[in-house]
Amino acid sequence: MISSTIRLIKPLAPHLIPLVVFALAIPVVIALSLSAGWFVWRSIAVGWELPLYLQYGDGPPPYAVIHLPNMLAQQPYDISLHLVVPSTDTNYALGNFMSTLTLFTPANNTLATIRRPAIVMPNSWWRSFVSPGVVVLDIPLLSEFRSTSNNVLARIELGRQDHWRSLANGEGRELSVSSALLRGVVVHKGLRGIITRFPLFTAMISSGVFLFISFVILATCLLPAIEWRFHRESNETESDDDRYTSRPIKSEWSERRRGKAPRRSRSATTPRLDSYEFKAEDDIVSIPSAASAPSPLRRRRSRLSQSSDGDE
Repeated sequence: MISSTIRLIKPLAPHLIPLVVFALAIPVVIALSLSAGWFVWRSIAVGWELPLYLQYGDGPPPYAVIHLPNMLAQQPYDISLHLVVPSTDTNYALGNFMSTLTLFTPANNTLATIRRPAIVMPNSWWRSFVSPGVVVLDIPLLSEFRSTSNNVLARIELGRQDHWRSLANGEGRELSVSSALLRGVVVHKGLRGIITRFPLFTAMISSGVFLFISFVILATCLLPAIEWRFHRESNETESDDDRYTSRPIKSEWSERRRGKAPRRSRSATTPRLDSYEFKAEDDIVSIPSAASAPSPLRRRRSRLSQSSDGDE
């Protein structure tokens, strides 16, 4: 049973093997294309927003240290601080305070340091209606910051170095904060900006391009084998035909066009002269030619001359 099946499949193997390889390669190519799109989507720079947990009572002003997400090198970011503070009289009485941001690597190499002032002001009537009891502050820190390292740490400090000891009776004071966020917004510029603005569309385009290139490579690898098999079969067919034809047949029209007299091919049914025997006659009979035969006028004259000679 197995041997008969092998005998049936063996003539079709040269045609089935490329088809099977192509069919098995399609799921692999599609999976790789999807993986390429996902990788591009994950590699595109996106904005981030991290919560800050401020530490109080450690001596310096309230501070927090966080690890920033993977920042792409040479990608500009706008970094700002978002604060939500209670709308209390003590916060209003503090006046100006400082927001300090320090970016550094795990090896303690400082990348950037910035200090920005801010102040807590009472909300307007419409803002008090939207967010009663709190004051929202957005403090811009760095504009178009480009990191030279992917692994970055940030340290944020709020308050003043003198702890507002010049206020009232000179006791130390601190800013009361309900919540704090550190935001990084991607700056869209040039071709990189178009890619970062449409990450999903870019990932789909990348997946499609990878799929097209993979199919082209796969077809380039399989077509030579198929073409080689086709030429081999055609050559075998031509060699079989050449067994029955000794020389190519040239048409009369092509020979006349080149100014040659057409050559008539000897047919297989045309008898050959050397294959026959001719019987020779014993007696040679000479046949007079038409010029030597007497004409009717001469015969009449000869008869008249003979009759005249008889009468005499």
